[in-house]
Amino acid sequence: MTSTSIPELFVRPLTHADYEGVVELLNRVYPARQTTIEQMHEANRERNPKCKTARWCALADAVLIGYADYTQRITNHKPGNFQVNVVVDEAFRRRGVGSMLYQRLIDDLAEHKPEILRADAYENLSAGLPFALKLGFKDVFREGPSHLDIETFRADVFAPLLVKLEDEGIEFISLSAWQKQDADFAVKLFAAYCDAWEDVPKEEESPISWEDWQEWTLTKPQVDHNAYTLAVQGEDIVGFCEMGKAPEGLSLYAGLAGVARSHRNKGIATALYVRAIGAARQHGHPQIQTSSAIENIAMQTVYSNLGFVREPAWIQLEKRLK
Repeated sequence: MTSTSIPELFVRPLTHADYEGVVELLNRVYPARQTTIEQMHEANRERNPKCKTARWCALADAVLIGYADYTQRITNHKPGNFQVNVVVDEAFRRRGVGSMLYQRLIDDLAEHKPEILRADAYENLSAGLPFALKLGFKDVFREGPSHLDIETFRADVFAPLLVKLEDEGIEFISLSAWQKQDADFAVKLFAAYCDAWEDVPKEEESPISWEDWQEWTLTKPQVDHNAYTLAVQGEDIVGFCEMGKAPEGLSLYAGLAGVARSHRNKGIATALYVRAIGAARQHGHPQIQTSSAIENIAMQTVYSNLGFVREPAWIQLEKRLK
């Protein structure tokens, strides 16, 4: 791959030596979503081999001023679908840097025969959305990120709900504890996951395979089995709340939460979070972050009742090439 050059500015493939500059750039542009060098290395280590990816940087006088990548997500992997990302330092915008990075990305993608490109924008960052729309992307889906500062959370408010559910025979237990009690826990949890995923509002239908789910949930270090909470009645899993692992003292990320259709409207989702928040507090995590579709009123209500604070919406964009 050759470099595309213009006076004092060029684009080249990213190297490990560029990670510090990329992290500084990303944290300037997205101050609410801090990235670390270790997270970039971890993404390299944990990437599924069938997910294609490539990354570039733009430099002016040897200073990193832009970054671009494409990748694929294992949770909704399709050979022709790619997530793309272009970030430019504010001081160098409207100079063609973003367009140059995007063109390099498109040229490199050609060999993979892309069909759908997806990109993200944020309603509080004015530059990203107009740039994407100009490139032919369309606004197709919106999510509402939110966070909970654990120090402010009052678990006692929800004590009556937990007592009520426990009186109905519903037990709340961590994944790490339950897998020691039930030899069939993985089969049951996967079935619960698939049922919940089917009902979640999303930009497209994207079933996950048993093999990919096992790899992600049971073997990847990003999943915190101590904070990952299940609702169990008898031998049945009737609800679950995924929790992403973080180093001691840092935020956790709440992934998919689901409740069996037969057990909805009982407060189980709220109770799952109460238990998960307790586990996070016990292990010294100051905050839980999450995100849910704006149209997912049920989960948005759960987050609001628990005290999560809404952040600017995350806009998912799409460009169909075929």
